[in-house]
Amino acid sequence: MTSTDLTMLKLESFEPGRRIAADFIADSLRNAIQSGALADGAVLKQAAIADHFEISRVPVREAMRQLLAEGLIELRAHHIAVVRGLSLERISEIYDNRALIEGYLLERAVPNIPVGVVKELRAAEKAMRGEDDHAEWLRLNGKFHRTMNEYAHDVTALELVAQLKSRAERYVRMWGTGGGLHRPEEAGAEHVEILDLVGVGDAKGARAAVERHIRTTGERLVAYGRSQQA
Repeated sequence: MTSTDLTMLKLESFEPGRRIAADFIADSLRNAIQSGALADGAVLKQAAIADHFEISRVPVREAMRQLLAEGLIELRAHHIAVVRGLSLERISEIYDNRALIEGYLLERAVPNIPVGVVKELRAAEKAMRGEDDHAEWLRLNGKFHRTMNEYAHDVTALELVAQLKSRAERYVRMWGTGGGLHRPEEAGAEHVEILDLVGVGDAKGARAAVERHIRTTGERLVAYGRSQQA
């Protein structure tokens, strides 16, 4: 099994002193996986990665451990690391779990979200509707939900959400436009519904709305993936 040609990827060169080496390499590989530059099943050899970054294998091994823990890569025979692909069933599970956890977070967060933050989120939602770049819209959308969720003050649940999002991120990016996931107007209407419920302190209603919102996105993603397999 041959290793992936890393020279074809838009990975940054390592700059000594810029960041802890292992974290820098993990971030670079993670970004390449999530953008689709490293496809499902791509082989990642430690020696090739170390050569690419002109660094020893020690931080590379640590970076690989991080990606393994996040579920972005898997080890096959002879400890060969490959980018882990996800079946449509797994993607569906990820969104179902995200809906449950983010619903729980928002229900806990509602009593703690200041009125001023709700106003800021309404302004952010309006700005998102005019964003044509899918990658930038995804970033803003993530910030929108994260801002509310953080008021739940549950670090463990927030970490779980981040891990689940990371696993499916590349499919959302790659299939976004074709799969109808770039839907700023429709998503915006769902965001307004959520904010209206948050604004009046309806924690259970907000939970139901965000669970519906996330599941709808997951269903669209899976439906598009299934159409690509037909």
